[in-house]
Amino acid sequence: MNNEFVTQAIENDRCLKAHRLLERFEDEIEALVGRMANAMIAAHPDRFPDDVSSGFKTDWNSGTIIANARDNYGMRVVNDGNPSANMKLNVSVRWVDPLDWGEDDIDGALCAVCYKINNGNSDDHKAVVEATEDSELDVRVDDDQFNNAPGIFYIPVEGATELREAADTLIEHFSHFGDHWGVDPADADMEE
Repeated sequence: MNNEFVTQAIENDRCLKAHRLLERFEDEIEALVGRMANAMIAAHPDRFPDDVSSGFKTDWNSGTIIANARDNYGMRVVNDGNPSANMKLNVSVRWVDPLDWGEDDIDGALCAVCYKINNGNSDDHKAVVEATEDSELDVRVDDDQFNNAPGIFYIPVEGATELREAADTLIEHFSHFGDHWGVDPADADMEE
């Protein structure tokens, strides 16, 4: 046992305060992710079941990325190329190695507000990427490190104001392009 470390953690409730700070931060991020998802679902209610469920999770020790706070929302539409795969809207705040996304001017971890469509169709993703490039929205696109989506849309943030603005921009992005994703299960191409 490192006596100095343990003593400092106990003094002035440092460890307790740090734990409470992290819990409060997670609550704030969960509220932000929920607000984003609710607005995205409201923009395209036909893409989601009436009783869409969620399950917010945080992972501070991810092996794939540094950390994330995320939620997945099942979609009613399916991937035309793989209709048996359940598509989900994934909304998150992530911390990644900035070099993973070509961001070489950041010291430490890159914090970003993100969304992706898990099990999404790569053609749908390409159409959204092209539409994004033609739009005036400052949304970046890169590979999904978890490899369960054709790509991820994100905005780097450094503070609370940027976090809220990024969330609003991604809501607007999904509002414009969310109808590009998936097809009605009755219209899915079962041959692929």
